[in-house]
Amino acid sequence: MRNGLREWVDGHITITVRGKRFERLLNMAVRDGIRIWNIRRVGSEISRCDILIRDYFRLRPLLKETGCRSHVEQRDGLPFWLLRVRRRSGLAIGAFLFFIGLYMLSSFIWSVEVSGTKHIDPQRVIRAAEQIGIKEGAWKVKLKQPLLLQKELLSLLPETTWIGIEMKGTKVLLQVVEKEEPVQPLATGPRHLVAKKRAVIHKILPEVGQSQVTNNQMVEKGQVLISGIIGNDSRQQAVSARGKVQGEVWYVSNASVPLTQTHYRLTGEKQMQQYLLVGSYAIQIWPLNKQSFALSQSSEERFVPSYAGYTSPIGWKTVTQLETEPVSEQMSADEAAELAKRFAREDILQKAGKDAFIQDEKVLHVTSENGKVYVSIHFSVIEDIAAEQPLVGLTQTPANNGNP
Repeated sequence: MRNGLREWVDGHITITVRGKRFERLLNMAVRDGIRIWNIRRVGSEISRCDILIRDYFRLRPLLKETGCRSHVEQRDGLPFWLLRVRRRSGLAIGAFLFFIGLYMLSSFIWSVEVSGTKHIDPQRVIRAAEQIGIKEGAWKVKLKQPLLLQKELLSLLPETTWIGIEMKGTKVLLQVVEKEEPVQPLATGPRHLVAKKRAVIHKILPEVGQSQVTNNQMVEKGQVLISGIIGNDSRQQAVSARGKVQGEVWYVSNASVPLTQTHYRLTGEKQMQQYLLVGSYAIQIWPLNKQSFALSQSSEERFVPSYAGYTSPIGWKTVTQLETEPVSEQMSADEAAELAKRFAREDILQKAGKDAFIQDEKVLHVTSENGKVYVSIHFSVIEDIAAEQPLVGLTQTPANNGNP
């Protein structure tokens, strides 16, 4: 039975045998215990076979006795591989040093990432981690056990309830869970809620304080909507007025849209740039002469080998640049007017604030000149019109805490 591993370790060769008595040679070799395999005829008096190096020297007397001649065609196995390595010692030493360097690079921390923070500055977490040895360039072998590091980090950050430390190759992930503190209501002094702009009252819902207006009533800027003074003439109390007041406000918005719109499309030309990633550095490998398009959009793909939680510090990055070109599109006047209306609505709602909505709109005029369409629109918007106005010189009653 053949043993491929043993044949490779001992070394074997492929020989070509010339002679008329090749069968006689095979019989004599088998009798003397010489291993020969892969026997094949390549000519009328030419055969080829494989034989171990040590058996080849035992075959020589048999070749002489049978009148055959041999020629070595191919050499394979560990002895020949070592010989080639010896001849190319520089390459072998370079490969050895490369793997040693790769191992050394993977033994250090190259990046620290923080996640889960809401109120704590991530840089503060990184600085605290540096105090216990978790930092870029630190040798992982010298770090303490993760549970000890976690305990020390919690003592440096008392605002946290738990900090997870996970090492993924050359990266350290710090998962922070902050303490849940009860939300304290903001202490407010006595105040009115007044109108911040001229409007018609659409809806008023007082929570604390006394309503001073009714629905469908016209109010001016600064007029009191919900009073912070409650009670009667003989007994009054100053509170912090609260509530929701919606009013109908009017706007006139002017918008313009050019009839010629410019878009960008792909030309089909692209360029791929290859980078070697070493830690946080990227070294461009190809092409040597970087050529950029006048207009382009780019995308990036990274490949960093990882296995069983180990991430290699060596990786590969491919940046693809796709060339684009401007394309002009001519719009009709009606299309441009509709686009201008949409822009005007978006602008008005942004000015009106949260929860505002357009109740009615009316186009005042539409004109087209100098390659643009101009639109003027009157909007009726329902929005929050209440603003705070402190009551100067009055103090809030502590017993009621701002409640009537």
